[in-house]
Amino acid sequence: MHTFSNGGCRVYRYLTDLMHNSKQFASFTLRGVIFDSAPSKLKIFRGVRVYTSVCNYSFCVKYFAAACLFLWLVFVVVVSKCARCIPFARFLADDFWTFLCEDPASCPHLYLYSVEDAVIPYIEVEELIAARRSQGVQVLTQRWDDSAHVAHLLAHRETYVMACLDFVHRYLHVDIPSKL
Repeated sequence: MHTFSNGGCRVYRYLTDLMHNSKQFASFTLRGVIFDSAPSKLKIFRGVRVYTSVCNYSFCVKYFAAACLFLWLVFVVVVSKCARCIPFARFLADDFWTFLCEDPASCPHLYLYSVEDAVIPYIEVEELIAARRSQGVQVLTQRWDDSAHVAHLLAHRETYVMACLDFVHRYLHVDIPSKL
């Protein structure tokens, strides 16, 4: 699986949970995960900042929408804190970061990240890398100093592709054609 940013990481979080905790999906085997520009701890202000950085509307519309988004996220957080005791509210009460640190998947991981990522702090990525390694998970990393969020392939095509191909070849035992 190849994930991008926290959105892709969120999808991964629920898929791996299903594969490890649901009889219906127990036959699926995850053989490796590539995290591109992820993960990080979920924080309300970070989410609003990401929204305002990608929103192409006028200043007033952008910040009015950001204020509404902020209030909605505060509401969701408050409801999720109250919902922890309600069984059907499991998805609202999810602790994304804790789950990733304790992820039941023991397949190899590759983390592609940058010091200059304005969305995902590299320190948090390295915190998760350390947590996964302490659990015996095989972890490869590729850290750049200068690429933007989810733009590592554009900025460092050769090292990005080689890191991915090396990971696939080394841990998934897939032969890679000499010319791509």
